[in-house]
Amino acid sequence: MKRFLLPLACLSAGVAQAGADLDMANKIRSEGFYNSHVMHTLEHLTDKIGSRLTNSPQMDQANRWTLEQLKAWGLENAYLDPFEFGRGWSHDSALINLVSPRDESLHGIPVAWTPGTQGKVEGEVMLFDAVTEADLQKYQGKLKGKVLLMGEQPPIGKPKTIIFERHDSKKLEELKEFDPSRPASHEGWMTPIRKDDRLQRYQFGKVLDAFLAKEKVAAVIYRSSRQGGLVRVFGKSHKVGESFPVPAMIIEQEDYSLLQRMLDRNETPKLALDIKARFHDEHTDAYNTIAEIPGSDSNPEVVMVGGHLDSWHASDGAVDNGVGVAVAMEAVRILKALDVKPKRTIRIALWSGEEQGLHGSRAYVEEHFATRPQPQDKAERALPRYLWKSPGWPIETKPDYDKLSVYFNMDNGSGRFRGIYTEGNVAVKPLFSKWFSPYTDLSTGAVSNLSTGGTDHESFDDVGLPGFQFIQDPLDYSTRLHHTHIDSIDHVIEDDLKQASVIMAGFLYEAAMADERVPRKPIPAAPSQLKQQRLKLETEKERRQRERDARQVLDTKAYGI
Repeated sequence: MKRFLLPLACLSAGVAQAGADLDMANKIRSEGFYNSHVMHTLEHLTDKIGSRLTNSPQMDQANRWTLEQLKAWGLENAYLDPFEFGRGWSHDSALINLVSPRDESLHGIPVAWTPGTQGKVEGEVMLFDAVTEADLQKYQGKLKGKVLLMGEQPPIGKPKTIIFERHDSKKLEELKEFDPSRPASHEGWMTPIRKDDRLQRYQFGKVLDAFLAKEKVAAVIYRSSRQGGLVRVFGKSHKVGESFPVPAMIIEQEDYSLLQRMLDRNETPKLALDIKARFHDEHTDAYNTIAEIPGSDSNPEVVMVGGHLDSWHASDGAVDNGVGVAVAMEAVRILKALDVKPKRTIRIALWSGEEQGLHGSRAYVEEHFATRPQPQDKAERALPRYLWKSPGWPIETKPDYDKLSVYFNMDNGSGRFRGIYTEGNVAVKPLFSKWFSPYTDLSTGAVSNLSTGGTDHESFDDVGLPGFQFIQDPLDYSTRLHHTHIDSIDHVIEDDLKQASVIMAGFLYEAAMADERVPRKPIPAAPSQLKQQRLKLETEKERRQRERDARQVLDTKAYGI
C-alpha cells in the first residue's frame, strides 16, 4: 500500500497546481465575458477619435487617451515613448467631380502626405503611363494644368474571392503542416532581385516627383486596388524634404475605368478637385503608448502584449487595428481588475508607425533589446530600411534582451483566435497547447509552426526574441476592409473580441507566472556560404523566368493577341 503513496501525492500536487491555473481561467472568463470593456474602448478609438494616421493630431489624441485610460485602470510606469518619424499630415475634406463632358460626383480619398489643392482646381484628364526615365521624355512640356491618370489599368474582372470566411477544420489542419522549404522567418522571403526591383521603383519615384513639379501638373489620380466601390488608400513619403509635390487622390475602380473609357473614345474629360489637406511640422517624433503591471520578482522578467494604434486615414481604423489595441488593453484590464500579482512584469505597448514600416516597434526593440549594424555605404544607409541589401550582422544584444520572456500581438482583423503561429519555434508548441487547454470550448487552439508576417511581432522575431501573432478567422478583413474607407466598427463582431480578450489575458497570465521564460529559437546569424550560393542560384532562376515572361508579353503585343 505504501508504494502507492508517492505517486498519489504527486498526482494530488499536480491536480492542485492544475486547479490553481483553471481557477484563474474561470476568473478571467467571468471578467472578460460578463464585465467586458472591449467595445467601449473600441468605440472611443473609432467613434470619438477616428482615423489615426501616424503623427497626425488624431494619433496624438489617441496616444494621450490610451495613456490616461491605462493609468485609470491602475497600470503603472505609463509613458509615451518617442521615436523619430517625420511629418504629420491630415485632411479635412476632399471633393472630386467630373465637369465635362457631363456633371457627376466621383468618390475619392487623398493620398496621405500629399498637398491640398489650395482651393478648387480644374484640369483636363490625361493618361500618364511612365515607368522609366526614358518614358518621361514623351510627356515633357505637355502636362501643365493636367489631371493625370497614373497608368493604364486593365478592365475590372469577375470577383473571385469569398467575401466573408471563417477557418474550417481543413484549413486549420493545413496550418499545422510544416513546409521545410519555407523560410523560418519572414526575412527570407525577399530575394535580391525583388529588392532590386523595389530599389528601381524607389529611385524612379524620386525622378518622377521632380518631373511632376517641374511640369506644373494640377493633380494625379490613382485607381483603388479594390473593386466594388471600395477605395483602398496608401501614402507617400513622410520624411522631411521628400514630400510629394502635387495633390493626389485615389478613386474607385469604376470611376477610374469611366475616365479611361472616355479617353479611349478620344473624349476630353475634365475634373474639378478641392482637397483640404495640410502637413503638421510641430514635431517629427511619433510615440508608442507604454504601461505595465509590475512583476513581484526582485528583478522581474517581462511579458509584453500589443498592437498598433495607428491606422490609415480612409476610415476609423476599427479592424486595422483598433481591435488589436482594444483586445490588448482589455487583456491587461482583466488582469488588473482581478488584482493579479504576476511574477513577471506584464507590459502593454501600443505602437505607432506600423503602417509605414513597423517604425514604432522597431525603434522600441532597438532601444531596449537589440540592434543590428546599419549599412556601411552612406548611399544605402540613406535608403528606407526595406531597401537595404541585407539586415546587418551580427545582432548586438542589450542587457534587457535576456529579460524579455515573450511578446504577443494582435493585428489580423477582428476575427476570433483559432490558434497561434510559432514562427518556427517548435519548443513553444506543447507550452501553447497547454495554455489553450482551459479555452478549448472557445478556440480550436491550433498551433502552427509556420511564420506569418506583416506586423509588429516581426520586430521581435527579427532579433531572435519570442514574438507571436495569433491565428484568426479571416472574416472580410483582407477582402473588403483592409485599408479601405469602410473599415469601421460596424464590421466588428463583439463576441469575437471578447473571446480574443479572454484568451490573450489567459496567455499573459500563464507567461507571467510560468517557472521559466518562454523558449527561444537560436539567435539569427548571417547566412552561411552554402546558403548564399543557393540563394544566388535561386535568384538567377528568377531572373531567367522574368526574362521569359517579358519576352512572352512582347510576343503577345507584337501579334496583337
